[in-house]
Amino acid sequence: MRRFRAVLVTVPPLLSDLIRHVLTSRAALVIVAELTDRPSAYAPLWALAPDVIIIGPAGGAPPVDAALPHAMLPGAFVLALSADLTRLLGPGEDEIEAFTPNTLVACLSR
Repeated sequence: MRRFRAVLVTVPPLLSDLIRHVLTSRAALVIVAELTDRPSAYAPLWALAPDVIIIGPAGGAPPVDAALPHAMLPGAFVLALSADLTRLLGPGEDEIEAFTPNTLVACLSR
């Protein structure tokens, strides 16, 4: 079975641990990188060539724009978390789901 490669961008450490557990135990994904530096978060994406990009909440900083990873890697599946961590945005522009382990796995299984 092929394991898909995922990159977490600006996801807080505790949340990244939870997402890693869900993705590795319930979906065929492996986290290949966690990019935490907001100003340079996009730079390594092209070289990493992930299948899935999960963008964390912005906190007090400007949000990371999900359109840029789409433009850089048009084949990648891009999901973003809402600032209050209650919603999962994407992969389509108008797709919004409750952010739970089940919806994350279901979203990635499409």
